Amino acid sequence: MSDDVLDNEEFLESLETLGRDESRRALYALLFVSDRPVSAARLSEALGDMDSDIVANLLEELKAELNGREGLPYELHEIAGGYQLATKPVFAPYIRRFLQVKKSGRLSKALLETLAVIAYKQPVTRAEVEAIRGVSVSYAFDQLQEKRLIKISGIAELPGRPKLYRTTDEFLVSFGLKSIKELPSLDELRVLD
Repeated sequence: MSDDVLDNEEFLESLETLGRDESRRALYALLFVSDRPVSAARLSEALGDMDSDIVANLLEELKAELNGREGLPYELHEIAGGYQLATKPVFAPYIRRFLQVKKSGRLSKALLETLAVIAYKQPVTRAEVEAIRGVSVSYAFDQLQEKRLIKISGIAELPGRPKLYRTTDEFLVSFGLKSIKELPSLDELRVLD
């Protein structure tokens, strides 16, 4: 066997025998290099098919440890079905200036209203959203699709076979949600009015 094959086999064996601390450090490293939320199952695969329940427990420990440290400029969040390191909101102005990102990423009231209808009624057709909002939503749908906050999820069994729309994982990430189930109930929203 070649040295590369032996090195690879030795590496894989060492992955399977990682201790608790090494596993947590490896998870930390994987999360550090990821620019998207990563599921416990995917992280489990990366650690040599470690039991995903163990990985989930290690992630919760890491989350408690990191989020409890005052001096760190980032936190570990569980969002969109995965885990991701994210900078604390207090540093947003500096990061925006550093990356020269304009604040134009904000959604207008009309886009937010349309997105809210889609989020709460999904899957939903464009006509159903227009009936609820009482205005044309063509522009809003185009903008929300361009921002990857909504996507086509199928075809309705209605005359004309209209497209069905739903929110995306990008929506969950943008609003810091683990799943759509974390949206406040309509009763909770009425209390805020």
